[in-house]
Amino acid sequence: MTIPSLNSASMRTLLDGTLPVRPFHPDGFVGSLQADGQQVRVAALACDDERMIALSLVGFDTSIGVVLARLWSSTAVPFEPAIALQEEWSGPGQLKRSSERYKQCVAHLEGTREVHALALLRTAHLTEGILHPPDLPEMSEQSSSTTVEQERESAPSSKQAKPPLWVPRYVLGNWDESGPNKQSFLGHLYALRVLFLHRHMDHPEWPDVWAMALWERGLESELITPMSAIGMRTWRLSGDLMAWSTLVGAGVREGWLPWRESHNT
Repeated sequence: MTIPSLNSASMRTLLDGTLPVRPFHPDGFVGSLQADGQQVRVAALACDDERMIALSLVGFDTSIGVVLARLWSSTAVPFEPAIALQEEWSGPGQLKRSSERYKQCVAHLEGTREVHALALLRTAHLTEGILHPPDLPEMSEQSSSTTVEQERESAPSSKQAKPPLWVPRYVLGNWDESGPNKQSFLGHLYALRVLFLHRHMDHPEWPDVWAMALWERGLESELITPMSAIGMRTWRLSGDLMAWSTLVGAGVREGWLPWRESHNT
């Protein structure tokens, strides 16, 4: 199967992905990692610049442990893509961990002495995002108990409260599909606290319209950005709740996000 380049501007991604996400390339291993003389095979990899989003490894338990230990200690580990896939890989040659936490799981491969290990950035894990949503912006209005002296002291500062640190989220998809599963995308929007039309009794198709419209408009406005990935697909969703709210508001006003019946008077 020929897969269009992730860097192709003409490539159209749809919310047609299937579940579960399979973190491996259909043609085999995508490369290898080496650390302290230990080598492991890479089944899938996704990065945001040099920062690792997801890493799927196959090898001996001790070898994988050495590689992951170097990554967790914030030491860069060189990645060598497979020869057949070198032109497809647009990511870094040195992998580094993100400052965010990771989730890690290991499973023994039946009939072998090897294991399959998966390391996933916490902000790519849907359940983690729903259980730990981001902070909401603080109210910009000052408390009514603020004195004149306090107002004068705070005059040089901005009148608008400082927004929280927006943390992006990452939605994953299968390598041989053009986009992620619709429910995966909607789940991450829910984790980001983005307002969304969950259902309409008279128009059951409207939530699907919202999902596709927000996906397409999000790509156009770069609130959604394809990431360097091989063996899987990955998109970064901006964590800027205010920007998402602006997009939703524009969609409702302009009509490409339907939310109520229009009546002619």
